[in-house]
Amino acid sequence: MCSMGRHFLLGVVGGLTMVSVPHRMHAQNFGSLIVNRKKISLQRKLPPTGHVEGTTFQVKVEGTGFQADLATDLSSTVESLLIRDDSRLRSEDVHPETTIHCRITSYAQPQPQMTTQAALGKGANGKTGLQNEPMERVTGILTVSFQAKDRAGHSLAADNVTAKFDEEYSASGAQQGIVHSMTHTMTHITKGGSDDDTPPSAAELHNRLIQDAAQQIVSHLVNTTEQVEIYLAKGSGLDEADKLMEQKLWSRALEQLETMKPFPTPEEDAYRLYDLGVVNEAMAYQAEDVTLARKELQQASIDYGKAIDAKPTEKYFLQPQTRIDTALAHYKILGDQKAPKESAAAQGKTAGPAASTQDAITNDQVISMVAAGMDDANIIDTIRHSKSASFDLSVEGQVDLAKNKVSGAVITAMKARARTPAVHHAAAGSGKST
Repeated sequence: MCSMGRHFLLGVVGGLTMVSVPHRMHAQNFGSLIVNRKKISLQRKLPPTGHVEGTTFQVKVEGTGFQADLATDLSSTVESLLIRDDSRLRSEDVHPETTIHCRITSYAQPQPQMTTQAALGKGANGKTGLQNEPMERVTGILTVSFQAKDRAGHSLAADNVTAKFDEEYSASGAQQGIVHSMTHTMTHITKGGSDDDTPPSAAELHNRLIQDAAQQIVSHLVNTTEQVEIYLAKGSGLDEADKLMEQKLWSRALEQLETMKPFPTPEEDAYRLYDLGVVNEAMAYQAEDVTLARKELQQASIDYGKAIDAKPTEKYFLQPQTRIDTALAHYKILGDQKAPKESAAAQGKTAGPAASTQDAITNDQVISMVAAGMDDANIIDTIRHSKSASFDLSVEGQVDLAKNKVSGAVITAMKARARTPAVHHAAAGSGKST
């Protein structure tokens, strides 16, 4: 009977999915029902800005004035994440090589607030129009200062971290009848109980804040790998790029989104810009080079920012900002640490690099190839296999390229080449006779 009920449930939800929003099938959005949304998982890798000395550590959390379980829960969560992300480490209460001192500076989980938000719906007269929809705003914040020290008392890492939650939910969600009830059940069947359209309970919010703060602390001390679930914007014109992103074909998705014609209104095009941010964020996490990762993250931040500016009412545009800000802070510190080393190394080199800069392919050379009538395929092949590239891809540079009839596909290839470290082909020909 349970199996039959589940099949009936799935069938009805499927039917509701098909008939509930036919008039918005081609509109840019995230899907009005959870089961309709597209989601991808990214492996977010962050290198640490500090380190753990040796293989043993102890976590001490001070939480005077706060509920007793807060300090205990934070301590155990930091310990478990450290061991998860670095299997060499183990907790040690007697003479640990590293001690991590944490102090909870604030914690608040106020009662949900009732607000209203304009939404499209039917009024009492049966006519469709903007209606004031009741909303439930759930907030919470946890701030922690921490410092990691070795046995000699030398600082290994220190920072202030903030875990913040601020989301609005439809207050009528529980009263939406069969649609809400079945989509909520369907989500728990298919996605293990994750339902971001349902407000978290007090205990769930408590755990989310602790997990977030602990993750931030641990990311300063060891290499961390985090599974990030990201919704994709979908609709007319975006579906092809979404398919490429679901297959992790980032370069092709980037080309698809950059060369397609922007949507007619800023509100519609905001979703294309959001998807561009997703692609650049994904490419940043895959990058091995710190400078390249920072460049990709900065571009993702710009794309997300443009999407927010175009449509500030879309809540899913706001979520990536904290991720990007955290990652940029990490890579900035790493870049600052790396710069003096690279500068010292550069001082010891001969004039060879100057010669290679002279050999770099430039905007003018690309424009010359276009003017000579070369086809895009050959120009792109030349760009991809150039020893080095020195492109001006600023807004002014791209405008100049467009004025000189350089196609969108070629400009995208130039961007991809600029993101890629120089490829040396000497090894390929080292076996040839001279």
